[in-house]
Amino acid sequence: MIPYFPCPNPHKILNPTTYCQSEAPHPSPPHPFTPSPPHPLTPFTAMTPAPPVPHPCTFLIIGYGNSLRGDDGVGPQVAQTVSDWRLPSVKALSVPQLLPELVVEMRAADYVIFVDAWGKCGASTPYLEPVVATPAALAHGTIPALNHVCDPAVLVALTQRLYGHHPQAWLLQIPTERCDLGGAFSKTAKHGVDSALRIIEQFLTTYLRPVFTPLAPCTKSA
Repeated sequence: MIPYFPCPNPHKILNPTTYCQSEAPHPSPPHPFTPSPPHPLTPFTAMTPAPPVPHPCTFLIIGYGNSLRGDDGVGPQVAQTVSDWRLPSVKALSVPQLLPELVVEMRAADYVIFVDAWGKCGASTPYLEPVVATPAALAHGTIPALNHVCDPAVLVALTQRLYGHHPQAWLLQIPTERCDLGGAFSKTAKHGVDSALRIIEQFLTTYLRPVFTPLAPCTKSA
């Protein structure tokens, strides 16, 4: 049996299976959708590349020596002090000896300063000399590497051999008096550390100039 649903106006029932319809007029059909004409495409213009930013020079300070043997630890002491300065573009490493693995750090540097103890008798001031990758050092660069002991010239030559370039390097030697086990720095070593830090500071002032030099203000003549 089909259920009966009362309707306000029974005359509006179309058939027994149709629910009652309201007497409100049927809404008019919506207007057909007319898409708006597409906007003309703006021709693609390539972005103007920004001018390249000059890469700042990077300095690497490598202080090496045995910090447990008195004055022999002047190299690591200098490197640690430079590291405490926290200067941009400057990295300082304190190592007990020079190892072939240091070429990974050297390849990313523009300048390298090796700092070591100098046991020359009678020396009172630090001695600075350039490190040159001579053909002999380049030819024999793998021999010390196999022994896991290197010197600055060998590391420079090894960097050139592995990566096709090497940083400009110097060796800064600090005068010492004694390298006793557990001993403190001598007076000569302390003075040498201070002088070495002044030399490094001068290097950084000279080579780490600002990339852009501000122009002087324009002044009108009277």
